[in-house]
Amino acid sequence: MATTPPASDDIFASADWYDRSINWTARLNRELPVLVEIFGPPGEGGLVDAGCGTGRQVIALAEKGYGTIGVDSSEEMLILARRLCEAAAARTPPSFVHARYDQMFERVGGGHDGVFCVGNSLAASGTRDAVHRAVASFGRCLREGGRLFLQVLNFAVMRQADPCVRGPRVAIVDGREYVSFRHFHFAGDQVQVSNVTLWRDDTWRKHVRSGRLFPVVLSDLSAACETADLRIDAVWGSYARESFDVGQSADLILVATRLPESA
Repeated sequence: MATTPPASDDIFASADWYDRSINWTARLNRELPVLVEIFGPPGEGGLVDAGCGTGRQVIALAEKGYGTIGVDSSEEMLILARRLCEAAAARTPPSFVHARYDQMFERVGGGHDGVFCVGNSLAASGTRDAVHRAVASFGRCLREGGRLFLQVLNFAVMRQADPCVRGPRVAIVDGREYVSFRHFHFAGDQVQVSNVTLWRDDTWRKHVRSGRLFPVVLSDLSAACETADLRIDAVWGSYARESFDVGQSADLILVATRLPESA
């Protein structure tokens, strides 16, 4: 089996390979109805995607009439996001901002109707302190009554699996089928994740990326929301919106509202 060597040890470093490791039709069909329900009709404050990656969600929401801003710390991701945006049909296209989570308020300001961070992106913060700083920044970006939507994997249940493998995911790009899976290895307060993508042309080929995440749990999010004056409204175990079960749920999804400063 031939292999394409990784250009770096960051699983999110290559925008093209990240993008083709995901079935975007299936993912957007799962995510968008819930985001639209949580944030309600398009408002003046607009929505911010924290860790937007290649911009698929903000582009799709812009096509539904939302004002959107995509924020990501990877300039390579944003280059691809802008390219995809040019090919989309949104009347008001999203804008894209290069920033870390803890820089968001300084870069995009406050008064937004909603902030969302999905696709397990918050885990890329790297540490518990960084998660707290990120959630604080998200809260500052919201108007009073604005809503925060967070989704990470349920790392608590994943720790019990040995080996812990997620997938396969199947995506078709330019007529070629790509099959991807991810392996998670836990070591203390870090988790090493490797993404393997397989495809076939003249022979079977593979592309491998790896990186480290912080395995966020509910207590981390609860504490971060409390210090950021965010009221937790719901905690779900998937986009189907069933109650979160730490021992069984695949995801950890949290919805919160920014409280008035006097609350």
